[in-house]
Amino acid sequence: LVTLAGGDIAGSPMLSYTPTTVDPADIDSLWVFAYGYRFAPGVEPPADGAVPSPDQIVPGPVNEALAQLAAEFVAQHPMPIFTQVEVAVGLAARGVPNVVMIGPDIEPDGTIRYLSTAGVIEKGLRMADEAGITVGRTGVLCQADHAVRCLLTVRAQGRTADVPEGVALPAEFDPESGQPWTRSREVGIPTDLAARTLFAG
Repeated sequence: LVTLAGGDIAGSPMLSYTPTTVDPADIDSLWVFAYGYRFAPGVEPPADGAVPSPDQIVPGPVNEALAQLAAEFVAQHPMPIFTQVEVAVGLAARGVPNVVMIGPDIEPDGTIRYLSTAGVIEKGLRMADEAGITVGRTGVLCQADHAVRCLLTVRAQGRTADVPEGVALPAEFDPESGQPWTRSREVGIPTDLAARTLFAG
């Protein structure tokens, strides 16, 4: 982290928790990153820590908040939305059009492979190319403490990325989340900072 911050732990934007913003009028596509999920009623968490299939999970409160936020945003600023299943189902329930759902990768043996934030972006960009969708300048919605790392990860793919001005990102955590690192800030922040060390090369 010291290397990442260039020695400036207190002042480095690489370690900040205040994301940069952009005028919504300058955004061409909206990327919404999920944060946690809950297991569907009657579904037991896999004992071996395997990644659950989309039909085994439900969005949970944070992803529902993100779906509502995205729906409100594109109602005022129509544009394509790229997002994971956990948010896409909430958008579908709200009747939001022009959504590209980024699902998990499935191996030949049926094993579901977890997609990191970087994996979501890489797959979403491939899907955009295949569909002929212009990604352009990206706006990002996500859980508030996840925002700066999401922006760094999008930029690492050679894209611009900022949070739309005037948007209040959801800051809550879900203590019942199926992903332990999304249950509280005490766990979420160390996990997030550890992941940022990847950007130090």
